[in-house]
Amino acid sequence: MSNGNADVSISPEDVDVLKKLGKLFQEKSIEKSPERYEDDLERKFNLFMEETPEFKKGDIVRWKKGLKNKKYPKEDQLCKVVEVLKEPIIEESRDSGSPYYREPLDLILALLDSESGLLVFHYDKRRFELVRRANDKS
Repeated sequence: MSNGNADVSISPEDVDVLKKLGKLFQEKSIEKSPERYEDDLERKFNLFMEETPEFKKGDIVRWKKGLKNKKYPKEDQLCKVVEVLKEPIIEESRDSGSPYYREPLDLILALLDSESGLLVFHYDKRRFELVRRANDKS
């Protein structure tokens, strides 16, 4: 099996090994001592619950550490505020077991994809932090 690079070839056996290693890594990365888990939970809960600044059109924002719950933007990728909705859109199309169920989508952000195309998505503003105000280049 080729991965698209001219000089690299991966056998089906290698693919199986890589999948098993990936699964093992994922399982091990979520194992924590109860104390460490509770400390991490407390820190992320407090970040989520802290007062969100009043974002304005043009502000530069990014995910708060540990609160990323969507594929985009990437962890430290900067985004530009397009709009802050007065009335959030409530995500109800998912079932109640989904982390997106009833998520208030009240922040519209613009970001660039890997090919520099402009993408615009809706998010929960409590998960973002202000990097700098619009027109502030510092």
